[in-house]
Amino acid sequence: MLPEVSHPVWVQIVTGEKSLRSTKASINMMIQNNKRSFQRDPSPANVMALVSRTHAFFTQFQSMFVNEINEFFR
Repeated sequence: MLPEVSHPVWVQIVTGEKSLRSTKASINMMIQNNKRSFQRDPSPANVMALVSRTHAFFTQFQSMFVNEINEFFR
């Protein structure tokens, strides 16, 4: 089950505190884009924008990423 957008794990993911690795190129690309964006602008507003975008991505493709979601969010 996907954690709510307000769950602290999302901030850990977009800031790189929680490392995620996947065999899915789309997940890896999103994570790398988040890291670059956070490095350029670590402001709270940017972090929340990245959290929203990342949560929306996983919500949209939840049925395709069942294994990854179960691993990332246990």
